[in-house]
Amino acid sequence: MGLQRRDLVALCARSAHSIHDDGLVSNGGETAFEFVMIPDSPDARLFVELSSYGVDLSEARHALELASEGGEDSPLRDAAAYLIGFAALAYCRTFFDSKVRKPLTKHIVIPAEFQDLHRLVGAFRNTTIAHSQSELSTTFPVGILDASTLRVRDVTTATYSQTFPQPMVSRFLELLEAVDDLLFEAIEPVRQRLIKKLGRSDRAAMVARGVRPNVIDALDADFDPRTKRLPYPTSNKLHWSSTPLNGE
Repeated sequence: MGLQRRDLVALCARSAHSIHDDGLVSNGGETAFEFVMIPDSPDARLFVELSSYGVDLSEARHALELASEGGEDSPLRDAAAYLIGFAALAYCRTFFDSKVRKPLTKHIVIPAEFQDLHRLVGAFRNTTIAHSQSELSTTFPVGILDASTLRVRDVTTATYSQTFPQPMVSRFLELLEAVDDLLFEAIEPVRQRLIKKLGRSDRAAMVARGVRPNVIDALDADFDPRTKRLPYPTSNKLHWSSTPLNGE
């Protein structure tokens, strides 16, 4: 199966070209681009790994930007704390040990002015978001009494939760921008090497072979997060719902 429209959106987000299901991008009816898979190599695998960090950083930045838009009248106001928590998770995915890639700190060094914040985000993720042990989320037992007779009416709990204050959110965004800039500096020489290698390849043969990522159709019942992606991916599973919408 060739690349689909959903697969090319990220590649062509800033392009005015239309996208076709055959993996081609056209401009006014004429083919403007052909897409080919970069052959497997150490640089191709490194390019995939480095670029995957960029996806995580982009998700973290987007979540923080949405959280910052949550003003008094914004529908995002109640979601701000959850967006900030997700941003911490996405950011820390790039640095915590993984079974499929090295920590980003093997490729870049966090600037000295952000080291304390970097560690703080990691601690926030560990003790508050991924695990529940910080007093930033504390549950209190509360008795409810009748105001006039002090008769017991009920026993319940009250939970106090605190996320990053807004000034820290702004600083977190600065950290993300700084790390993203360093990641770009690490990616660019790899990308240039791949461009030169592709330029020396038999590109006509590559286009003729039409090798593209294989989209594997599966049902929602087959959904399984306990998988490990390959350092050089050749396919991706797309899950379709077998449950009719609206009970139809």
